[in-house]
Formats: sequence, C-alpha cells, structure tokens
Amino acid sequence: MTLTARLITIMTVCLGLAVAGVTLAMGYLARDALIVQAEGQARLVAGLISESVNRSDLASAEIFGLLRQEQEGTAVAIAHLAEAVADQDDPAVPLSTHLAEITAQTVIDDIWIVDGALGVIERSFDGLGEPVLSDIWSAGIDPRIPELLTSGRRYSIATTAVAHGVLEQPMRYLGVRAADHRAVLIGRQATQLDAVQDTIGLETTINSLSGQPAFNAIWVVNDRMRVIAASEQDRSPSTQEVELAAKAIGSLEATSTLAESALLVAAPILDRDGLAVGASMIRMPRAALDTMVADTMKLGGAAAVTAFALGSLVAAAFARRITRPVAALTHAAAEVDARTFAPASLDVISTRRDEIGRMALTFQKMATDVLAREDHLEGLVRERTRDLREKNALLEDANNRMEAELEIARSLQAAILPQVLPSHPSYTGRAFMTPALELAGDFYDFFSISDDRLGLVIADVSGKGVSAAFFMAICRTVLQASAREHRSAGDCLQAVNDTLCAQNPLTLFVTVFYGILDVRSGEFTYANAGHNPPLRIEAGGGVAPLPLTGGMALGILPDLPYNEGTVRLSPGDTVFLYTDGISEAMDGAGHEFTDGRLIQSLSASHRQSVDVMLDTVTGAVRAFVGDAPQSDDITCLVIRYRGWQGDPADAGAAAGMTDPNHARHDDA
Repeated sequence: MTLTARLITIMTVCLGLAVAGVTLAMGYLARDALIVQAEGQARLVAGLISESVNRSDLASAEIFGLLRQEQEGTAVAIAHLAEAVADQDDPAVPLSTHLAEITAQTVIDDIWIVDGALGVIERSFDGLGEPVLSDIWSAGIDPRIPELLTSGRRYSIATTAVAHGVLEQPMRYLGVRAADHRAVLIGRQATQLDAVQDTIGLETTINSLSGQPAFNAIWVVNDRMRVIAASEQDRSPSTQEVELAAKAIGSLEATSTLAESALLVAAPILDRDGLAVGASMIRMPRAALDTMVADTMKLGGAAAVTAFALGSLVAAAFARRITRPVAALTHAAAEVDARTFAPASLDVISTRRDEIGRMALTFQKMATDVLAREDHLEGLVRERTRDLREKNALLEDANNRMEAELEIARSLQAAILPQVLPSHPSYTGRAFMTPALELAGDFYDFFSISDDRLGLVIADVSGKGVSAAFFMAICRTVLQASAREHRSAGDCLQAVNDTLCAQNPLTLFVTVFYGILDVRSGEFTYANAGHNPPLRIEAGGGVAPLPLTGGMALGILPDLPYNEGTVRLSPGDTVFLYTDGISEAMDGAGHEFTDGRLIQSLSASHRQSVDVMLDTVTGAVRAFVGDAPQSDDITCLVIRYRGWQGDPADAGAAAGMTDPNHARHDDA
C-alpha cells in the first residue's frame, strides 16, 4: 500500500470514527433527554397520585371523625332517653316507639340497648316500632364490645359488622356506655359512608387518569405490596413493578426504570409523619418514546454520512498533496541505492521552507556524503576481511592444539588412576568415573598398605577443568605418600591437609574419604574430610550411611585433627563410596537424583555382583538425567567383603577393564 493510500485510509478512518462517535454521543444524549423528560412526567403523575391518596386519606379521616362525633352524641342522647323513660312508672310513649321514630326519621338505621349479660332490652331497625328481638351475634357484632362498655372499661367503641342473618346488612356501629350497666349501640349502613369515600377517594383519581393514552396501567399498593386500588382490576403488577415500588418505599423517593415495552415509575405514599405507607405505580407505553429516539438517530446518521463523505474527499486531496514530495524523496533514495542519484533532482523540493524542504536539503547532503564514503568503506571492508581470515585461521590452529592437548591430558588423568584392584580372594570391587568437562576434579584410589590391609580413597576437588585436574593429581600423590607413612586414617588426612595448606596458591580445597580395610577381620577404619559418607549395604539388603567423623575439607586450615570411625564388615557386606555428582545429578527440570534414589538402586541390587550393582546405579542416574547436560563429575567406588579366604595368591592377574575410566575386579 502506498503512502498516499495509507494517509487517505488513516484520515478517513479517523474522520469516520470521530463522526460516528459524535453521532452516537448525540443520539445517546438525545435518547437520555427524551427518557428523562418522560420519566419526569411519569414521576409528576405518580407524585400527584400519591398526594391524592394522602389528601383523600386526610379528608376521609376528618369526615369519619366528624361522623363518629355525631354518632357518639346521638348514642349518648339515646342513652339519656332510655334512662328518662325507665324512670317513669307509666310512660306515655314507650321507649320502642321513640327508637322507631329515630330510625325512621334520621340516618340511623339500627339501635341496640343491651345489658351486662348481653341480653337485648330494646332494638329498633329501619323504623320498625316493635321488631323481632334478636341477639347481637346475628348482626355480626363482636360480643366483646358490649362487654367492654357495660363493664365500664370503655366509654365508646366504633366497629364494622357483617351480619349473619339473611335480612341484615353490613353496618358501622358506635357504642356508648349507659346507666345500670347497659350499653347503647347505633348503626348506619356501610354504603352510606362508602359514598363519601368514593366521591373524594383514590378510585376517582385513578379512573380519571386511566382513560389517558399516556398510561397503560396504574396501581396503588400498601407497604405490604398488596394492591388497594388499580385502573385494571383483572391485571396485577409484574415482579419488576413490585420491586420498583418496594425501592420507592425504601428510599422515600420516586424512582423509574425503562423496561422492554414500557416505562415504569413508582412514587412513595407518605403519612402525616413522613413515613411510607405505600406506593403508586404507573406503566407508560414506550412506543412513542422509541419512535422519537429512532427519528433522532436517523437524522443524526444522515448528517454523519454527509459529513463523512465530504471529509473523505478533503482528506484524499490533502493526502496527495502531502505525499508528493515524500514520493520524490523515496525515488531519490532508490537512486542512491543504485548509485544513479543526481543531487539536482531535489532542488525544487529543497527550496521549500517547511519540514519537507529541510528534509530534502539534508537528504541531498547526506546522499552525497554516503556515496563518497561508500567507496572508502568498501576498501576498508576488503582490508579487514583479509585480516579476519588470517586471525580466524590462527585461532582455529590454536583451538585444535588446545583440544589435542586437553585430550592428551584427559588420557593421562585416566591413566594415573588405578585400573585393577589388588588381587585378593577376600574382597572384590569396581570403580567408575565420568568427567563433566574434559578434565575431572574427582578421583578415586585403592592401594595395598600391607598384605592384609587395603586403602580406599574417594575425593572431590572444588571447581572443574584444568586447575581442578592438577590439584587432583597433587592431592592423590600426597595422599598416597602419606598413607604409606602413617598407619592411621586420621593421621594420614591430617598430614595431607598440612601439606596442601602449605602448597595451595589457588586456594582450592578437596573433600576426601579415606578408609582402611583389614581383610582378615573385616574391620573398616576410616576418616572423613567433609565428603559424602559412603553407604554400607549389608548382605541382607539393609542400606545405611557410615557414621560421620566431623572432619573439614583438606586445604582450608592447617593443624586440624581428623577423627576416625570403625565398623566391622560381615561377609557379603558392601561399601559404596561416591561423590555428589551422583546424588546431585539433575534432570532437565532442575530436580536432583537424591540420596534416596541411590539407596533404592543399591537395595534393589544388593544380591547382584558388584559389576551389576554399579551398572544399576549408573543406569538409574542416566535414566533420571535423560537429555540434560552432565552438571558434575560422576565418580564411585564399590568394594564387597567376602570374608577371610586364607593367604592371597602370589600369582594370577586380576581381570582387566576395557574402559580406561573404570577400575574393575570381577567376582571369583
């Protein structure tokens, strides 16, 4: 893609993103504004409904209070009338006649006069002078109400009763206490008072709003989420609407949400103390709102497409104008690479006073210098190439000589280690060593101290390579000389340590285990200078390390004593001497072989010959390491005590070892 095409693409994409972002932002803001407007209107209506509920409740409470006062006064008057008639021996007008006139000419529909035993003294119902007397239970009056009045515990009580009889109607009663433990109850039909409630109540307000097309449904619920008024009696609010009403009651504020097909609004209904006693809910259709939002988005999209088209044309024109000089510079760079560049070809561009003109002028100077220097550099490169070839040849010769000398040194190192154990029928053994580098820092040794005593050595020099190999040779020589002069293993190591400390310019050190086996008694006396304790494999298969003697590595501090340890080997017991190259051999993941795996391998092969035992251990190490590089020298020495077999033979060569890195004496 050319630079012009890239600039046009980038500018067009940026312009398109900007226009799309602005359009989406404006559409989102317009949508939010319309939703906020609709929610505001719905909240206002819900608030008006809630306020209407509050006003109707207050008006109803005031009206019912006045009506109760009126009923209470009437009941008191009837009680006094009953007392006056009762005081007359032969009243001209019976009390029943007075009560019948009251029920016939007033709004009072029912009058009861009862005594403390709930016996009916007088009753007048709906203007009847002498109605059939009945009990208060048939009128649905709770018997506890007359009892409270006649006992004097209450003076007046209001209640609503639903009659049990066929001819009775729902009544609202008010009872007062009278003389002689009597009570007067007067009642009015409940429908008379419901008419007042219907005139100023909540249903009137809801019915006036339910006919508006802006509202789908209106509900009023109490604080227990029970519907007390609704525009549609056969339709209940949804779970989402009930949750919205509960939220409005809990927060004491109007709240709203935009559902899939409607706008839902809920407002709390507060009592005189400002506590929420319910909520009003409104469901408004969102079809009109969605239409307004869609129209707004269409207009915005049309404006965005127009702006994008015009912007793309302007971007293409400016992109071509900007990339023309860049194309000329690109062509000039190709000419420089082909060595056909003419500096005058950029004179028109270099005269410009903007950044491109300065870049063209700089390019002219740079191209001239580059062409001049390129010839000079090519000559220098040819000269340096000849020098490198000569030095590489010298380095290759030196490397070949070094590798040859290291191979000779490796052969010599392998040659100085003993290849064959001293021949004796009382023991058999084998040794193994594999260097991690060309030269090893580990070494093993075995030599006869006398006809009945065999010296065994295994050691590990700090470090690797040439320095460790030389220090190994020195240590072995000094240790052999000291072993032949000192009968004790501890004294031998002390003498070797003093010698190494006096002649150790590289401050190297070596860990050494030196043991002396008495082939007659099986007694194995040893001293340990910081080395891994060898493992004793009993004839029965038990494997355990020899006890430590607490000695420090040789070559660190002079004049150190080295304690000795002694164990008595039984016929068939085997001693396995090794360096940490075995226990610390690592696989590709960095995990070590560990002493535990070594003990498992030895225990599994304790009945086999020393050759098989050593092959089992080294095979287990190779299988564990896999393709990972060898991290340290691997050296081990295994000796098995057979028990005293008489005087050793004077003649007879032991079986040799084909591998120069292995010393071996086969089982008889």
